[in-house]
Amino acid sequence: MSKTTVFLVLLLGIGVGLLGARFLAEAPAPVPAPVVTAPVEPTPAVVAKVKAPKPVADAPKPVAKTDDEAARQEAKAKAKAFMEETKKMAEEIAGGDQGKLQRAVMAGMMKPENQALMKEMRELGAALRNATPEEREALAPQFVALRDRAMAALRVEVAALPESAAAPVAAPAAPANVGEAAPTAPAAPPAPVIIM
Repeated sequence: MSKTTVFLVLLLGIGVGLLGARFLAEAPAPVPAPVVTAPVEPTPAVVAKVKAPKPVADAPKPVAKTDDEAARQEAKAKAKAFMEETKKMAEEIAGGDQGKLQRAVMAGMMKPENQALMKEMRELGAALRNATPEEREALAPQFVALRDRAMAALRVEVAALPESAAAPVAAPAAPANVGEAAPTAPAAPPAPVIIM
């Protein structure tokens, strides 16, 4: 396994992890604003006799918290399976060639229609983070439809990649006779520029 492949797989793993964390992270709790009160002049305290409180029976523990936690764990497992399935689909489209996959993704990210698709994915992910389990089930088909659109765009980008980037260019043949010119082959197009 080459260093480049290891780096790309690591980069993909980090990206998938961050994406999953973004979709499944809890929203931060709102911080209450500090309350400013005017100083109050002290008044003499009234002393009162306090009776000991009656013992209270233990209140039943809320079961909803464990149900909520189980639903959250189930949602995380579904999201992880969805990400793994998407990763396999992308690798199949690129034919297992990580370099080809990277070039296609980079070329696709520059197109406005794909940027709009990524924006839509981020918005849907934000809605998913704040959704109830019932709403998450309703949003699941939208995620599948978005993934299908993204995979279709990736197929287009992979098909648009120049074949010369994947195949090595052969050296021109030597002339048969000394007086003849060597047959000319069309010049290979320049390598695509990748800006990171």
